[in-house]
Amino acid sequence: MKDCNTCIIGITLLLSSIYMSILKQDQDIFIHFFRLLNEDQQQIYTNIVKERLMIYFTGMLTGLVFALLYYYKYPKQSYPICTFLAIVYVTKLSIYYFYPKSPLMLYSLTTKEQTDAWANIYEEMKKRYKISLLVGFIGYLVLFNGLK
Repeated sequence: MKDCNTCIIGITLLLSSIYMSILKQDQDIFIHFFRLLNEDQQQIYTNIVKERLMIYFTGMLTGLVFALLYYYKYPKQSYPICTFLAIVYVTKLSIYYFYPKSPLMLYSLTTKEQTDAWANIYEEMKKRYKISLLVGFIGYLVLFNGLK
């Protein structure tokens, strides 16, 4: 099992990402929040969303480049797919975490109703992320125990 640490990381993050992609998202909380914003706040929110998507895709592309370079340098390693996935997802998450971002939307909110709606979104997204990691890890365990 120790030789397959990259499999734990890579497959967990892959399955987690897939789960988050297909999870039926409750758009109502986002729509409600957006409607509470004035025009200037809506523009700030839209810019933050675009910025975060750009950072996400930059991280994903950088991860793919690093993973391909690693694969070409070490083509005969154990568990190449797992290592590839681990490099892609750890790079993506690291870039997203460390990349400088514009101030949080929270700092542009002016009413209690807006901050309450934003808190609902924050809590929902945090819950989804935790569940997706759990689903990814359980999926890894099921997948590899099923292959034994």
